[in-house]
Amino acid sequence: MTAQRFTILALAIVLAALILLSGCAGAPTVPEHRYLLGLTSRPAAPAASSEHRLWIASLQLAPFLRSDGIVMQTNDVAIHQGRDHLWAENLATQLRRSLREELARKLPRVQVLDDSESATTGEPLPRLEVEVDGFHGRYDGVAIVVGQWRLRDGTGRLLAARQFSVERPLPADGYQALVESLAAAWRGVADQIAPVVGGELIAAGHSQ
Repeated sequence: MTAQRFTILALAIVLAALILLSGCAGAPTVPEHRYLLGLTSRPAAPAASSEHRLWIASLQLAPFLRSDGIVMQTNDVAIHQGRDHLWAENLATQLRRSLREELARKLPRVQVLDDSESATTGEPLPRLEVEVDGFHGRYDGVAIVVGQWRLRDGTGRLLAARQFSVERPLPADGYQALVESLAAAWRGVADQIAPVVGGELIAAGHSQ
């Protein structure tokens, strides 16, 4: 009698497991979406006789921005990191590349260098350091980019420092619209940085 009860219990467990597995197999999977900030335009190659050089030395993200998930602020104090809407490439890498391209386009007299190019110059270069404290959507339909930047000369002396806070409204609902508005806001940050950096590099060049 005990063996019979054990057999019935075992069959019930197997049947329950099969039902559970069939339910999981039939559950619809949520598609994963990945996004890039995109390139606005390909900057012209800098002339060999560029008067000034600039190295984008670092771009640091706030800890909550370092995951692959695109971030939404859901109320005044809470954020949500997307699980199915993700960055297709490291966000800091995208922002740094985009900033370099924008500055190269806006400052034709400045050769904006990446790490590999700066390493071949053999001389200390003016460097731009950027910290991004916010790069996310907000519950009221706005894309927000917040942070600060510093410009230093080749010796490390501080030439300029500014904070930035740029907002762009979303043209529609959804993550695609959010990414497009974040990209536009980041271009707005480049618009703020370019004239200050250009002026400081020119002034530093004249003082040498």
